[in-house]
Amino acid sequence: MPHQESPPPQEVTDTFYGIGVIDSEDNYIAFTHDRRRALAALNAFHRIYCREPLADTYDIDPGRDLTACWLRPDHRDDGPWWIPTEADHPQARPALRLEL
Repeated sequence: MPHQESPPPQEVTDTFYGIGVIDSEDNYIAFTHDRRRALAALNAFHRIYCREPLADTYDIDPGRDLTACWLRPDHRDDGPWWIPTEADHPQARPALRLEL
């Protein structure tokens, strides 16, 4: 079964260039394993929500700072949470995590 990339809009903070993005405490997460697209979405997210370019705040090296992972939704009363999972889980989504 092929993996879906971005979750539905109601399960992410926002979507940029077709990539869902969430702000998770000390991380930004982009739902893709494409580093170029993830960085573009994360830059747009930070520019809109923090009113400054991401590069002005953090020295980001995509090869060093974007960590690939698989996440799946865990639906709770206060909304969806995204938890680590294995790639073969039926609800697994590819993601790149940027630690801030």
